[in-house]
Formats: sequence, structure tokens, C-alpha cells
Amino acid sequence: MGFRGAWNKRNKLIDDLENFLKLYKKTQRAYKKVRAVQHTPELYQKALEKYQQVWDEYRKLVNKKAWVDPKLWNTIKKMNQTGERKVIKTYSRDTTIIPEFVGHTIAVHNGKTFVPVYITSDMLGHKLGEFAPTRTFKGHPDKSAKATKKK
Repeated sequence: MGFRGAWNKRNKLIDDLENFLKLYKKTQRAYKKVRAVQHTPELYQKALEKYQQVWDEYRKLVNKKAWVDPKLWNTIKKMNQTGERKVIKTYSRDTTIIPEFVGHTIAVHNGKTFVPVYITSDMLGHKLGEFAPTRTFKGHPDKSAKATKKK
């Protein structure tokens, strides 16, 4: 795919999705372990050191790259291989839209409901949350009503 402009200049993507997904899950497990043993000092220290090692490895892979939720990315990659198109629900509003997402419909949670967003090539490099507003604008009050209140 030949996308030009802001996407190519600004965003670097994580190269190895499988390694990224494994490290992501590993950091989640290590963090849960730290939380589980936080009341026993000797186990806590060991778990914390393990977590720091995994976290440093994860940060080296992710640092200065566009953030894409690994579960969402994996789902879309599988859908691209099979050729199916269905709406994917996600809570990850901070995910950067990448070229693999073009042509898919992603339902982004706005705090109340899931807002379906069809991804086009113009959206590359933006975040999913930008296309699912969290506040509903109901308009400004009438000026005539404001003027009568003052009198």
C-alpha cells in the first residue's frame, strides 16, 4: 500500500506483531503477580524485579512507535487473511489507525455506547477516539430567552 503524507513521516510501526503480543501478555501477567503478592515482602521483591525486566524489554519494543492495541491488531490481521468484514467492538480509543485498518468498521466505545467508525485512508495516523465523540452538543440557548431573563 502506498500511503503518503503524515503517516509515512511521523509514525513508525512495531515490526513483529507476534513478539509484541507475547510481550504484552507477559507484562500483564507479571503485573498481576506483583499485585497478588504485594503483602509479602520477600515474594513482592522477587516479583517486582521480574516485572521490571519484562517491562524494560517491552518498552524497548514499543518506545517511539505508534500505539496499536495488540488484540485489535491481531483480530484485524486475521480478518484481512480470511477476507471477512464485520464490525469489531473496542474500548481502545488511544489506538493509532494504521494502513491495515483501512476498509474495516470498528465500533469505538464513547463511554455510553459503541459508535461505528468506517476507516478510510484519510484517517491514518489519527486515534480511534477522535471519531467517537464523548459529549453530545445540544446547541446554544436562544438569545431571546437570555434577554428576557435579564429584564
